[in-house]
Amino acid sequence: MRYIILALFFPISLFAQNKKAAVYGWRVITSAGLIAGESDTRPVFQLSGGIVRNRHFAGIGVGYEKYRFNSYPVFANWQMDFGKKRIGFLYASGGYNFLGHNKQENEFYKTGDRLKGGFYMDAGMGYRIRLGMFSRLSFSAGYTRKDVRHIKTFAYPCFTGDCPDNINEFKYSLGRMVAKMSWELGY
Repeated sequence: MRYIILALFFPISLFAQNKKAAVYGWRVITSAGLIAGESDTRPVFQLSGGIVRNRHFAGIGVGYEKYRFNSYPVFANWQMDFGKKRIGFLYASGGYNFLGHNKQENEFYKTGDRLKGGFYMDAGMGYRIRLGMFSRLSFSAGYTRKDVRHIKTFAYPCFTGDCPDNINEFKYSLGRMVAKMSWELGY
């Protein structure tokens, strides 16, 4: 009888796989740091959340930064952990940069002054320190960029009748170095 039971379960054991199951979880990351570039050093704040699968994190986030222009980036965030204990990580974020309220300069004959957002990215690497079962402190450094368009319209006086407006458009691609400290909650 024992041989019959072994014969029945033998084919099952041949096709069984010894694969680790994918581990899913969630993570919320709150970050604060400094951005340094050509003009000066300013603060940056970010909040992102998403799902974790094994060594990869994917999520969405929002931020606030005051470098040159007040702006609110909205981005997709990706992280990949490395190392045996998963303390190192690479990260990349990309999205759109929305402009907030910015101080306007008074200029003679200026009739319009608009700011428009554009592309936003942030990429770098860091390491983390485990604080508890679901809590970690991380430090990262990288490169970030935001694009801004500044459109100024002037109506200069003329004596020949209907004069067209003079429109000046300035395009800024602000590349900066960033250093952040983050608190991670979740898996």
